[in-house]
Amino acid sequence: MDLSIFVIFLTQSLDRAVFILNHILSEDVLWILAPLVLTLVLMEAYFGRYRKEELGWNTAFGNSLILIFISANLVKHIVVNDLWTDPIRAGTVITLLLVGLILTLLDYFHALPESWAFAVSSKFPISFVAFLAILFVYGDIPLDYVTLAAFVGIFIAAYIIITLVHYTTPAVRGLMPREVPDPE
Repeated sequence: MDLSIFVIFLTQSLDRAVFILNHILSEDVLWILAPLVLTLVLMEAYFGRYRKEELGWNTAFGNSLILIFISANLVKHIVVNDLWTDPIRAGTVITLLLVGLILTLLDYFHALPESWAFAVSSKFPISFVAFLAILFVYGDIPLDYVTLAAFVGIFIAAYIIITLVHYTTPAVRGLMPREVPDPE
């Protein structure tokens, strides 16, 4: 592959990532993404403080329910704005709802091996899938390789930031009575 083609693709992907991130600041999208991002950061800070705690089935179950609740908001947006004829938006909502229902049932019945279920239903993957769905339904983002590369870049950057939040949260001791779990 010619280096100039790669540079052009990389530049287009970076421009698309900036476009996507700017779209987050629009009022409609901000109101649905803010709680999602806030809970993600707070949960990572929690698990950063209590490093020996692991995700449990109840948390995996609760996380998978988030996809159903986000789907409900997206259905409302599509109905209010008469967007059911858009196959990308309608397909995104239906897919998100189905994935949410399937994951919720799998987590409820403990149907997957624990390691798989906890990896798929942890806060970061659930939040990122919801983030993608919200952006495709609320925004006018083209579905192409440039967008895919932009989302991969955003995913990597978000993963690095969330990992930093997780590992830089201090495991503070001595602030609470002894019956509080040890953060280490």
